[in-house]
Amino acid sequence: MADQSSRIAAPELTPDTKVVLITMNHSNAGFFAQVTFALNQIRYCEEHGYLPVVWYGEDSLDGPNAFYDSSVGDNVWEYYFEPVAGYSSDDIWKMLNDPSDPLSHDRVHRLTSEELWHIHEKDPDSIFNYPYGCFRDIQVDEQWYETQRRKAWDVIKRCVRVKPEILEEVDGYFDAHLSGRPVLGLHLRGTDKGTANSDSRLMRIVPPAEYIPLIDDYIASHPEAKIFIATDQSQYVDQMRARYGDRAVSCDVMRASGGVNVFQMEGGNYRKGREVLIDALLLSRCDFLLKCTSAVGEFAMYFNPELKCRDLNEETRELSWIRKKLEDRARTRRHKRVVEHYAQRKQQSNR
Repeated sequence: MADQSSRIAAPELTPDTKVVLITMNHSNAGFFAQVTFALNQIRYCEEHGYLPVVWYGEDSLDGPNAFYDSSVGDNVWEYYFEPVAGYSSDDIWKMLNDPSDPLSHDRVHRLTSEELWHIHEKDPDSIFNYPYGCFRDIQVDEQWYETQRRKAWDVIKRCVRVKPEILEEVDGYFDAHLSGRPVLGLHLRGTDKGTANSDSRLMRIVPPAEYIPLIDDYIASHPEAKIFIATDQSQYVDQMRARYGDRAVSCDVMRASGGVNVFQMEGGNYRKGREVLIDALLLSRCDFLLKCTSAVGEFAMYFNPELKCRDLNEETRELSWIRKKLEDRARTRRHKRVVEHYAQRKQQSNR
């Protein structure tokens, strides 16, 4: 992961400085969807010469922010991360309220909802956690994922710093439960997986049974391995522990037993974000990752570009795509044979 030891230095502001307040317009966005919105807006700011300041308040334009907790603060981003360019949202408010400060209201901007959706779904140069939006119907390959991960890592290493107290909790858990042995990370997405606008095979819930043969293979070659489980579905933890016993560990976090996503459940807004961030950071420190198509598993890859993984949804989709290509070719060959057969019969009848 990028060096998290120091806060990003704040550049000196001038009368020409322009600021974009990075905001959300999607109240149904999960934690790492919100982080992705921020990463893509940071890239926009760098391209157009703006100073980026993330401001995720109580409202996400079309509804409340699921992680907002007034007892923690006014800016959801700063619950979990340091300011991305050295200036907090409070710094900006103070400068705007100081008549002697060179920053003025007409130099502070927010992107429109249309601009945000364009960046998030329609700009092929943006960071995509998986193929949605303009990539929805395209058969992508591993190189496509590597390109997205490189773009994300480039922004994270320069602009994203996790709060020290969260990193301390990650270190403490890893040292207590995972240190000194090979670690296989599992991310299993349950609840409402399948509601995003992407290929149906990528949105399919991958049950624990499909992970088990791969887990057993890993243990066969790494007999001392531990298994770290990150999931939003409580039953998945129970099933893995029933099979693998004390070898399988997981954090004590909020989980669902039905089809409602954890971040949509009542209460614990700050806790929900903190827990999924810690899960992703712990996954990033594993030696290998078995995952499904989800932003959580992808952010584990973003945090650690050296991490290797297998995506069980993508493997299913690739097999389906290959099968379709083979079926299309077979159909074409059959059609060609039929055409040739009737052409021959026509020639014979004309003699």
